Amino acid sequence: MRFKKTDLLPGLILIAASSALADWQSFQLTDNSYAESIPSVDMGPSDTPHFAWCSNNDGDYDIYYLSEASGTPVKVTVNNTNDLYPCLRIDQAGNAHIAFKGYDGHDYEEFYVNNIGGSFCDPIQVSFTSTDVGVFVPEHSCLSIDPTGVAHIAYKYGYYEYGNWDIYYANNEGGSFGSSTRITDEPGGKSYVRPSMALDSNNFVHTVFENGTDILYTNNTAGTFDTLTTVSTGTYRWYSSLGIDFSNNVHIAYSRYHGGTYYINNVGGSFETTVTLTSANSMNGTTALVVDYLDNVHVAFIGGDFGTTNTHELYYVNNSTGSFGVPEQLTDNSEHTADIALSVDSLSAGHIAFLEGFYGSNDYEVWYCTNSEFVGISSDNTTCENNNPSSFSLQNYPNPFKPTTTISYQLSVSANVTLGIYNILGQKVRTLVDENQNAGEHFAIWDGRDSSGQPVSSGVYFYRLESENGTPETRRMMLLK
Repeated sequence: MRFKKTDLLPGLILIAASSALADWQSFQLTDNSYAESIPSVDMGPSDTPHFAWCSNNDGDYDIYYLSEASGTPVKVTVNNTNDLYPCLRIDQAGNAHIAFKGYDGHDYEEFYVNNIGGSFCDPIQVSFTSTDVGVFVPEHSCLSIDPTGVAHIAYKYGYYEYGNWDIYYANNEGGSFGSSTRITDEPGGKSYVRPSMALDSNNFVHTVFENGTDILYTNNTAGTFDTLTTVSTGTYRWYSSLGIDFSNNVHIAYSRYHGGTYYINNVGGSFETTVTLTSANSMNGTTALVVDYLDNVHVAFIGGDFGTTNTHELYYVNNSTGSFGVPEQLTDNSEHTADIALSVDSLSAGHIAFLEGFYGSNDYEVWYCTNSEFVGISSDNTTCENNNPSSFSLQNYPNPFKPTTTISYQLSVSANVTLGIYNILGQKVRTLVDENQNAGEHFAIWDGRDSSGQPVSSGVYFYRLESENGTPETRRMMLLK
């Protein structure tokens, strides 16, 4: 590994923005004799990483979920079917939502679960097959959660023996999933596979996928999904990933078979200039693209030597300096890296979940790497090294926010409490609470103003809660303008 391995940090601290990014560190989340597959990662409201993956530890695949709060993986599905390919998203209240594929012995269907009630609900079927005439080849689901908590899901569906697959979309606006919308429709023609999806600021859906040769894009900003736009055409364009910036521009990364990893956007109104992120690697697979809160684009991808076993490595690059530099190789080992997922926190640090193992074996494990200074996670086979849980259940919502955010905390006993806002230099911006408070849940609202009532600039801020009866806790938030 090229990661710098370090102990998990015991708590959050105030730091300057220039030191917000650290060397890449790695953590092995699983260590089992059974197969792991398809990890997913997303950030919670306080920039804590959450994970999902599938594992066949009891003879069939089930979905597992891990959060910093629990420290122990939760078995999400318990049934006699194979549950595969999870996509995890955390909403603004910190609830987990997972879309996945479930196989009942006849065909695969799309399913969805969440833990809004405190524990995960029974799987909700999103797609429905009219007759069991065959199976379709499963692949990773696409899930987005809008600010109102509505789940948006895009997925591939079709029959194996017919050789054609299409892209579908569904949401649970109104409380339940209705009929899915068929985005593509070319019976007996080209098959559409590997969708990636993101929501813009108006909650419209943007999706990108491939048809075996081309990368194609569409959205429903006009109320229905548009005619497909060809983003890139040629030989084996695949594994595309899509993100949306705050101006609702679309950013796409994709790979070419034996031909590198590429990036393109429609900032100028249409997809025009393609940027080559790398052409040095002859074997490229999954790409993962995320746009951060400053509109920087982050891309992770797999590169390696085609035909050479166990040489596939993890790479990462961003354009935070104005243009993409040379991709950074994050793994360097004799194993096989696969199935990557990428998320970015409010300080633009990267968080990547991936599989590491030996090609052709069941000995794949779930790994996590990050270049964030703030790390506090545990695995399913080790004791959490961060033994300093929050004494206050401190969090804010929404995060990022504009123009206001609500900070909530829970006191177990009455105490003198102070709650302050700090900038990235550690300077106090404002005191929100300084008084004796009773036990129970409390709320404080910050309107983005300093102690003199003047609006502060957009960026990262910290809120710190101190009490005579508890360990001080600090969290960070992002103010947008």
